[in-house]
Amino acid sequence: MDENHETKKIYSAGYAGTLTGKSHEINDEFVTFYEKEPEGIVGASNVYVLCDGLSGTWHPEVAAKFCGKKIIYSYFKSHDFVDANKLALAIREANNEIFAYAKVQEQMMGASVIAAAVTDGKVVIGNLGDSRAYIIRKGKVFQITEDQETIEEKVQKGEISNEDAFSLQTGEARLHSLGCEKDIVIDVYDGIEVKPDDVVLLCSKGLTSYIGKKEILEAVQADSPREIVDALLAVVLKAESKLDASVAAIKIYDEEYIQTVVRNEGSAPVLTDLNREMKDFEIAQKSRSKIEFPKIKNVKKDKLPLYIIGGLLCCLVAVGIIWFSSSSLGGSLFGSRATATDTIDPVQSTLAAIQQTAQAEQILLLSATPTMTPVPTHTETAIVTVAFIDFDTVKASPADFTEASVLLEPTSTVIAPTAVPEEKKPIVSEIDQSEMMYVKSGDFLLGTNDVYAAGSEEGPQVEVYLDAFWMDKTEVTNRQYLMCVEAGTCEESPYMTLRNSDYADFPVTYVSWENAKTYCEWAGKRLPTEIEWEKAARGSDGRIYPWGEEEPTLENKLANIPYYSDSEKNLPPGLFKTGSFPDGASPYGILDLAGNVWEWTSSYYDAGYYQMLSEKNTEEGDVVDNPTGAETGSAYVIRGGSAAETEVNNYLSYTRSTYRGYVNMSSSYYIGFRCVMPDSEE
Repeated sequence: MDENHETKKIYSAGYAGTLTGKSHEINDEFVTFYEKEPEGIVGASNVYVLCDGLSGTWHPEVAAKFCGKKIIYSYFKSHDFVDANKLALAIREANNEIFAYAKVQEQMMGASVIAAAVTDGKVVIGNLGDSRAYIIRKGKVFQITEDQETIEEKVQKGEISNEDAFSLQTGEARLHSLGCEKDIVIDVYDGIEVKPDDVVLLCSKGLTSYIGKKEILEAVQADSPREIVDALLAVVLKAESKLDASVAAIKIYDEEYIQTVVRNEGSAPVLTDLNREMKDFEIAQKSRSKIEFPKIKNVKKDKLPLYIIGGLLCCLVAVGIIWFSSSSLGGSLFGSRATATDTIDPVQSTLAAIQQTAQAEQILLLSATPTMTPVPTHTETAIVTVAFIDFDTVKASPADFTEASVLLEPTSTVIAPTAVPEEKKPIVSEIDQSEMMYVKSGDFLLGTNDVYAAGSEEGPQVEVYLDAFWMDKTEVTNRQYLMCVEAGTCEESPYMTLRNSDYADFPVTYVSWENAKTYCEWAGKRLPTEIEWEKAARGSDGRIYPWGEEEPTLENKLANIPYYSDSEKNLPPGLFKTGSFPDGASPYGILDLAGNVWEWTSSYYDAGYYQMLSEKNTEEGDVVDNPTGAETGSAYVIRGGSAAETEVNNYLSYTRSTYRGYVNMSSSYYIGFRCVMPDSEE
């Protein structure tokens, strides 16, 4: 890597993973991230969030998941120019909603959180709880965050009485968890400069209980963030921990080396609320019997005779007594640390004392987006200034790589859309050579009244009429999009795989809404409205999924869902070629409308749009004629769900034909599109 990295733009690429403890059926932790930076937007941030649901409270797994998704959404929605403000306010909004929802339910909910935003070579870290952030540089490990004090520590300092401590039924949770109190204290570590070859780790308590300096330094030798995550979780897996464990690993690169990195940009920001998350959780519980997750095979052990087992136990007890009497790892036999590894390098030389600053007051004065509760809340934010010793960066040369050219094969004869008795046969689009299927005119039921399965924005169900139209049978492929690029019309992102012939028939991704619109117009078509998309997916019989009522699983091959792999063709989970799931066709023969990649529509997102159509239907006493979707908004509707691993707990919901997703980002690895055009005879 070039030593003169100061003149180059700094990038980050990350990955996240979690492991369910052996004593848990459900993981109470949730780790997620979204990397907006690959789009080349100046000042764009990459955000990583780890939330740990509070054990002993009501639905800790739901609180953790909502916490992660809400913080990412609120961060990217914010128009503030100060990253510390954006992160603190995003955490505050999550706290407000959890607290208000729990109060309405007359329950207690909570989650600790640690989050990091990387922007232009600087990191901001927000912490509330006992998760930790580390930065690894030149063979040294720096613990950046300080664990917030427990109740026991506060009693020892005389800050609270034993009586008050006993009355706090949730223990230390009330003092450093989202949702348990209106007033929270967030530690914000601002102004941390990162350099190429640095690694930032966000670790839950379940992970830090089993790793130390030795394990961290071994793990960060891996080439990719994903391998770092796998290595750290393997330590916990080997220990057969009863605790859930989660980690986000973030590697720092310069603008030259980042081009050689295979990136996973994570989960797109989506608006959510606790009602929806609770419904998704119930659906996920229902789907657990439908999907089997990858399991680690256990090596069978021969049974030992009882006398051998007894002897081993005696030896272990003796060794334990000797170890405990000489150990300097802690004063309690039941300490949280589970392995005797080297301690983290001291951070006092690199970390200034936590103290209130004027910026904390500024954060308090900022107006937050209205949440579930109109009651104003107060957030204290401790701003921490971090100063690192200046280390030389490690030299490295980017790996050589070449691009394979795409060989365009002859396509079928072009057929103009002409009338065919009764049903119209498929046609081939003249410009991009895509096969198109006919969606006949008529009434259909838009949305659903199933309040159990759907979010409020999917109802009420309303009858609408649409003129006939043609829709691409599959999503636009890399091969087709390359034609538009070579015609000089479409833009090519460096993250696309257009020129690799192995991916020619895969759906094109990393396309923005504008890119998709431009392509469709070049091909003589347009993006579908969300209403057209829904009719093409469910037909006129109101089916739940494009193929019918059966839920997609790893066995029935109806859709490319998270963790699906083709063992016969030795294909791992991830994106598949378009048209790989013919049994999942819609009533009109259209493929891949569920799973694989989300699909752009031309419609703006408006949560109340279906309600407006219903009221219009009632007033006029007739079927709503050719609605086109909301005309204004800040985000566009996406449909169909994807194969992203991060959606494994929600795939049954996302792949329903009525599900209305939306994003306000520019592009994603798991968002593609297809086009439509009107029937020339109508």
